[in-house]
Amino acid sequence: MKYLSIVLAMLVLGSCTKLEPKIYSDLTTSNAYSTESDIDAALNGVYADLDPVPGDSYFYYSGYLVMITDYATGEGFSTAAGDPTQMSNFSYDANNQYLTINWQNMYSLIANANLLISNIKDVKMSDSTKTLIVAQARFLRALAYRDLTDAWGPVPMLTTLQDPTTTYDMSLAPVSEVDSLIKADCQFAIANLPATWTSATWKTRATKGAALMLLGKLYMREHDYTNAKTYIDQLLLMRDEGVYTLNPDFKNVWSGSNPMDEGTIFCIMHEPAQNGAEIANEFGPTDNRVVTNRWQYYGVSLWFWRQYDTADPRRSFFYYNYEGAAPRDGSTSNGFYYMIPNPGETVPPSDTVKFLQNLAPKKYTYQMINDSYFDGRTIIVMRLSDVILCKAEIENALNGPAAALPYLNEIRARAGAPQYGQDPRFSLPTTQAEMADKILAERGFELDFEYKHRPDLIRFGKYVETCNDYLASRGLSQIVTKDMLYFPYPLVDANLNKAMAAANLLRLPK
Repeated sequence: MKYLSIVLAMLVLGSCTKLEPKIYSDLTTSNAYSTESDIDAALNGVYADLDPVPGDSYFYYSGYLVMITDYATGEGFSTAAGDPTQMSNFSYDANNQYLTINWQNMYSLIANANLLISNIKDVKMSDSTKTLIVAQARFLRALAYRDLTDAWGPVPMLTTLQDPTTTYDMSLAPVSEVDSLIKADCQFAIANLPATWTSATWKTRATKGAALMLLGKLYMREHDYTNAKTYIDQLLLMRDEGVYTLNPDFKNVWSGSNPMDEGTIFCIMHEPAQNGAEIANEFGPTDNRVVTNRWQYYGVSLWFWRQYDTADPRRSFFYYNYEGAAPRDGSTSNGFYYMIPNPGETVPPSDTVKFLQNLAPKKYTYQMINDSYFDGRTIIVMRLSDVILCKAEIENALNGPAAALPYLNEIRARAGAPQYGQDPRFSLPTTQAEMADKILAERGFELDFEYKHRPDLIRFGKYVETCNDYLASRGLSQIVTKDMLYFPYPLVDANLNKAMAAANLLRLPK
């Protein structure tokens, strides 16, 4: 392809469709990457692909990813009609926007990372600087491929700049083949990235710790807990060395005054004035007097929330049982009272009460320091709590429940929740299967709406059972099968790819 356009790269390489090139500028593959400044700008662009549309961001890691990680699990429930409801009810089809746009965002990142990696070799700059930049690009590419294979399994695997006409009906690489690429990218990043950067916002950049986390969890996805232990243990050693620290207050992790928590490993930061997002809008509560003018577009299902123990303080880290900000009618300044119904309760006790159908988490609006429409909230991609629960899972698989217990209880103790073996209502898990169930539940309680739940359920072998239990709780048909472990490929791509179209016949909900 003679002419290079960022827009073209995103649309063509991003969606693997067969389009005729349009020329938007005179940049070519020979002059777009000429100087070290060009390379720096290109790397910033790859990071930005995690958080598309700066200034008004709500795609990929700024929100849309929740629909293919925490929805279609029983955890997420939306009252918004259309595509969000489809993801809540397992009635999605291949044209669902959350499937299409997440797929495009992931491939946009991969395309731009490939462009950078392919072109940096001819730019005049030190070899050490080149290596640092390539290591970051390869980490980001690995992250996007991990996300793709979590959601869709076999996918087209692109590692170089490719003529868009050759992506038509492209073969799908098996997950094992994509995993080999992810492993190689992570190993390169581990070997060449620093533990920390000098910038105060260093956790927004790829580091050795972030690459260790990504690789360790990839091995966990493969149920290779021996190799996973190697990388997760290195992260825990970094904790011992003071690189990461578990915040003693689980709520403060999410405070607006704490945008760079000491337990964060990798994150995306926003600034209201220049690089704002709509995180608070999408995840914040509706008609609330403390956090005002938000939509509650994404919410946790009542079925999931009720699984928190009543003595677990995280149960209260949601918005419920509050008086609304807007007057309920013209005769009063009082608002409606928004409350959680009891199971089976359908009629509010009075006409001044509204039953909540889902709950907004406080994670993304806790102690807001700026009330602007485009907020400055941090999205935490990786954090220490996840590492500790990964360690519990690894120890249980390799050495049994007694070895896993300290790590499971560490997270519960930090949250103020009853600990196993120390509370009469929480007896010690005595088998690996029982401990695995406790760890999976704890991951849900601790990491809700952090883009982890669907991969967790699949890894633990509980996806079909859990999703059907959720559907049954709502009086819906239990339609989830093992064929739905992967989502259908986006329709626009499946229409141009025979293998995708054939796979979709099985993957679509019946």
